[in-house]
Amino acid sequence: MSKINRKVLLGITSLMLFALGILFGISLGGNPSYGDLILKSVGLGPWSNIDTGLHYTAIISLIFLIPAVVFGYMFLKETLELENMNGKRRIETLECKLSIFIVLTSTFVLPGKIEQNMGSFFEYAFGFPLNYWSVYQGDEGSSYLFSNLFNGNIGMNINIVNLFLDIVILYYVLLIIRKVFIKLYAVYKKN
Repeated sequence: MSKINRKVLLGITSLMLFALGILFGISLGGNPSYGDLILKSVGLGPWSNIDTGLHYTAIISLIFLIPAVVFGYMFLKETLELENMNGKRRIETLECKLSIFIVLTSTFVLPGKIEQNMGSFFEYAFGFPLNYWSVYQGDEGSSYLFSNLFNGNIGMNINIVNLFLDIVILYYVLLIIRKVFIKLYAVYKKN
């Protein structure tokens, strides 16, 4: 396969998977998400327990979005070749991978906080530094995400913009820490 055809294939695949992931998980005007409607029309329930539990629509949406990000990164890497004229990378891959790892790990390791107590349900917010994942519980439960996913949740919401901002914020913080460390190390080596 020629390099141009590979780039076009990666770009189109990434764009299609991203569009499917967003369309499958989005809901407008307080209506059920399009993924919920599709699953119901096929005869499957969108939740593990009638209206609570694990939300299959969110999982299927992530199944589309994660490969879209991977193919998009591969497309950008091949198109931009991630190198400028000086041979330096435009995207520092170690810091980028580390920031994604920290954001995803902190979501499951750090306890969430109760954002709202509506009387009939509790909203737990997860994410660091910005909250990007909200889980709605019927009863006050654990403050950790993993147990909230499987124990009687009423619903959940993943804010993609806050997730992206979390990754970008941590990416730049890690870049600053790295640059400060390199300068301090250079000063230390001179002495």
